[in-house]
Amino acid sequence: MPRKEQRGSLGRRLAIGIYSVALAYLVIVGFASVIPQVFWPESDDSFDLECADGLQLLRHEVDEVRIAYLATNETDPAQLRSTLKSWDFRLNALAKRCDEGHVHLLNEYRHRVELGLERYMREDAPLANSVSEALGSNTEPQSLETPEPTP
Repeated sequence: MPRKEQRGSLGRRLAIGIYSVALAYLVIVGFASVIPQVFWPESDDSFDLECADGLQLLRHEVDEVRIAYLATNETDPAQLRSTLKSWDFRLNALAKRCDEGHVHLLNEYRHRVELGLERYMREDAPLANSVSEALGSNTEPQSLETPEPTP
């Protein structure tokens, strides 16, 4: 083989070797971090309410978070995720002893609320804040009732 072809062959082998090592590393690290999260998720074992009461409480908390974010036009999704993290731990504690269908349904609702709020924060909250600034109104509503027009 000519010298130039030998260098090309060596370069390909070296690149394939580096790629193989990197791929193996990513697969091992991926499995090592994902498997425990899927099969043994963290939970708040101090959350010891009965199933029905605990599920109702968690549903109520998700609704409160949704209403609070819509009322304040908050735009920080990282704060939303940290707010819901303790909620997830408590749901994981209930999942060990409650009906799987109810837990799954509540978890699906929680994720739908999170996705809806993230979309609201991304698209609508900046517009709502701009409208509030343009109209010179407070960002916090005074009451939930619609003011009556004056004659």
